[in-house]
Amino acid sequence: MTGSVGKTSTKEMLRGVLTAQGETHASIASFNNHWGVPLTLARCPATVAYAVFEIGMNHAGEIATLVRMVRPHLAVITTVEPVHLEFFSGIQAIADAKAEIFQGVEPGGAVVLNRDNAQFARLQKHAKAAGIPRIISFGEHAKADARLRDVALHPACSAVHATILKQDVTYKLAIPGRHMAMNSLAVLALAQLAGCDLAVAALTLSRVAPAAGRGQRRPLDVSGGEATLIDESYNANPASMAAALAVLGRSSVEGKGRRIAVLGDMLELGPDGGKLHRGLIDAVNDNDVDLVFCCGPLMRHLWDALSSGKRGGYANDAASLESQVVGAIRAGDVIMVKGSLGSKMKTIVATLEKRFPGSAALDDAAV
Repeated sequence: MTGSVGKTSTKEMLRGVLTAQGETHASIASFNNHWGVPLTLARCPATVAYAVFEIGMNHAGEIATLVRMVRPHLAVITTVEPVHLEFFSGIQAIADAKAEIFQGVEPGGAVVLNRDNAQFARLQKHAKAAGIPRIISFGEHAKADARLRDVALHPACSAVHATILKQDVTYKLAIPGRHMAMNSLAVLALAQLAGCDLAVAALTLSRVAPAAGRGQRRPLDVSGGEATLIDESYNANPASMAAALAVLGRSSVEGKGRRIAVLGDMLELGPDGGKLHRGLIDAVNDNDVDLVFCCGPLMRHLWDALSSGKRGGYANDAASLESQVVGAIRAGDVIMVKGSLGSKMKTIVATLEKRFPGSAALDDAAV
């Protein structure tokens, strides 16, 4: 599987679903490059019923090389968004690079594509040119093969009603966010294509927790009560940042608590980087974020766009921002931390967990 956003979380959902129905091998963490993919292949036992491989890229040609090693029977592209723009001429070039995954699909295989994405037709054309006999779509689109019918979004989970390849199913998804509900459609479509029991697959999704750094929720013991930490620190781009802010916006605060976003630079965005960072102001305002801490020279563009009342603090690097964030937190707050891996926002997460150790994880909250 590949995609601009949601590869690892979708892979973990699929791993959980398949493991419940047969011996399964899958990539560890984000082992999706020219080192991780061959290593995952080398570790794959001959006895497995299913194998799940994540394939990433930031340059054209990378996916083609890796997918020819994997030779999947099923492939999925979660979405195509403006990421790694430093290395591409535009969004269509990114779509073309993602479409390289079709070059390794085994004869008679199938691909699953996001019908709601603006690049769907382009990807579909590539898939047909590669001789893929079956192209399955997912999304809210009326013609999607795996179609979202309804979703109830909650702070720590979602309730989803969908039609998956002509079968109706209602299920709880333990990973919050509309974007994750959408990707769960692709997971169930893949599971059904692989011959799994759809009802069991849907039930399994209620037990698949967010991957590390991708939405895990932790309680923080602070003076006077508890705050909640949402760890989104693994990576970031404009689409995933907007999705994380939407999850924060749906999080309930207690008493005088606030929704706090701690945001680090989104990297590899090329000359439009400043504009894309400033553009996050809409997601901040639309999701009722009360306070924003910004980290890095690119996030300065968002900082300058914020109203004075929303400005929590700014620093050029994560280490310098830590004390400002720690000093601001109070009981009832919900704090979401996110940024590209290179912005080192994980250090702020680690500091908060050490300074305010909580007693238990919150990921199992029920609908």
